Formats: sequence, structure tokens, C-alpha cells
Amino acid sequence: MIKAMVVRAGSGWGRVLVKHLIGANVEVVAYSGSRRKLEALEETYASTSLLRTVRGNARNEGELLAAAEGVDVIFCGAYLTYDDEPEKVRRMLEAVRSVSAATGARTVVLEGVYLPADERIPDPANPPVKSSMRINSPELYGEGVSNTVTHYALRKVIQGKPVKRLIDPSVGRDYLYVEGAARYVLELASTESAYGGVWNLRGNGPISQAELLGLPGSTVQAIPQFEPIDGWRLRLLQWYEPRAKTMLERLARLGDDSGREGTVFCGPSPTPYPESIASTIVYMMRKRDGGTQLD
Repeated sequence: MIKAMVVRAGSGWGRVLVKHLIGANVEVVAYSGSRRKLEALEETYASTSLLRTVRGNARNEGELLAAAEGVDVIFCGAYLTYDDEPEKVRRMLEAVRSVSAATGARTVVLEGVYLPADERIPDPANPPVKSSMRINSPELYGEGVSNTVTHYALRKVIQGKPVKRLIDPSVGRDYLYVEGAARYVLELASTESAYGGVWNLRGNGPISQAELLGLPGSTVQAIPQFEPIDGWRLRLLQWYEPRAKTMLERLARLGDDSGREGTVFCGPSPTPYPESIASTIVYMMRKRDGGTQLD
């Protein structure tokens, strides 16, 4: 891999992937619709010539094609956050697929746990080809990762406020630190035989939300308190976000991903939960204390 493009490079996972690609001496085209996020990347990597930023719409095939000149691999993430909109995701993946066909670039799609029950990536009409790979991921957490249930819960713990009980906090689920996810994705993308397949990433194994949120206790001096969400609050949520009911049902099933197709990929040396959660908390508290709104 000599040159790669990261679509939605301003996202939490996108920024970490850019870091790992540059660390591997790969030339990177960081593609995002946010000028502010691109400027932050430019500032971070001002000392290297490996980064080029391009502002554009991830669903615009023409803009993507112009930015993808000479790239070997195109990376993009889908349903890594709960606010991803299915129609926009479909259009982005269609644009990426078309650009891949036009340029010969390979594609790597990282799919998160917020995939709607009626969605499939790729869809049956567009089966995987040898030049693409699909990677399933547990829920991500870490520096810059936002708009996830774990991020919401950690933010409430930091604020000393009750955590809305969106999922059963006693059920063990797998979670993946964003640094590990980027390392594993880069390793798979650098492996010739991995293309044409579907891969399931693993973290440090099942841990309940209650246990996970209890890890930062010594840092924030707080014990997480769970508050049920039902009655009028639940009805209001479902009115405000029509997909809420389906999403909550999906989250309730996260402890069992046996229905996911693909080959399990257990990356080497995953960062232990206590260490990675502590790093996440420190980052979030630093942003809060610096007067910056949390991601």
C-alpha cells in the first residue's frame, strides 16, 4: 500500500486511521466535508508531506473520483455511530464502489454495530469482489469517538449524572478501543489474502456496561448510576427519532453477534479495558476542562 484515501477522515475512527497510515509511511488523502476537521489534521501533521486533505461530499461520485487519483485503497466507515442515516450511507457506499471500479482502487469498509436490522453491507445485488473487504466491528470507544452509547454513558459518568438505561447494563458485550480497530484494519488491508472476505474484529472480550463504566471510578471519583428510560421519555425519544425503537432493540442484542457472517480476526495485543478507558476519560475531561464541547 503506497497511497490510501480515508473517506470521512474527520470522524473519530477516521482520524486514528490517518495516524496509523502515516505512521506506516503511507501517503494519505484525508477526505471530509468538514473544513474545521481537515484543518485540525493539517495542523497535527504539518511536519509531514504524506498528508493531503480534500473537502468534499462523501456521496458525490465526481468529487470522490477527483480526490482518489492514484490511491491504492479507499477506507470508509459505516454505522459506527447511532446517528448514521441509512440513505446517506447507501449513497456513500455506492459512490465509493463506483470510484473503486473506475480507478482500480481496493475498498475496505468498517461496519459498526448500529447497522439497521433491514440493512446489509454490501447488499445482495452487489456481492463482495476480490478487490474489496468488509470488516465488522464491536462498538468503538476512545479518543475522538462520539455519538455512541458508550460515549454518551462515559460523558454522564464524568458529569456525575445518571446514565439512561438504554441497554441492559448487566449483559456482557465486546467493545473495541479505536486505536486497536485502526491497527487491525490496517493489518487486514495490508494482507493480500484478506480481500474478498468478511472479517469480524474482536476486542478484549465480553464485559458488562456496568463493569465498563465502573473502570473510570478512581479517575472521576464517581460510581455510575443507571436510570431507566420508559414511559413518556421513551415515547418522546421514539417520536424524536423514528429509528429509536429499532436501534434500542438492536442494542439489546449486541451481546450476541453469532448471526454475523465472516471470519473472526483477533488482533495482537489488544489494549486492556482499564488502560484504554482511562485514556478515553482523560481525553474527554481535558476537552471539558479546556472549554471545548465534547465530541
